[in-house]
Amino acid sequence: MRQGLALTLGCLIGAAGLGFLTASAFLALEASLGATTAALLVGLAISIVAGGILAVSRRRAERPLPAGWVPPPPAAQAPHPPDAGPLLAFTAAFVLARYLKGRLRR
Repeated sequence: MRQGLALTLGCLIGAAGLGFLTASAFLALEASLGATTAALLVGLAISIVAGGILAVSRRRAERPLPAGWVPPPPAAQAPHPPDAGPLLAFTAAFVLARYLKGRLRR
């Protein structure tokens, strides 16, 4: 769970950084080339980077599996008990709704 949260947080911070880099590149180019040309160049650069990322990801996704490779069988998992947090929140909301319903009828 922590690893997923750290990955999500890192991606969000990275996206914010890319946004600031894009804005600063646009503002720098706008001062010298004008708004239209700056927007065209920044958009073109972003499209080229996105195309490169897609090309690399496709190449990695299309790797053939080694000869004779057999996927491991899925492991049997024990049933998980319900989480206490959502159960507690639902119970508190239910009790509060019943309490407020009784108050409103009086």
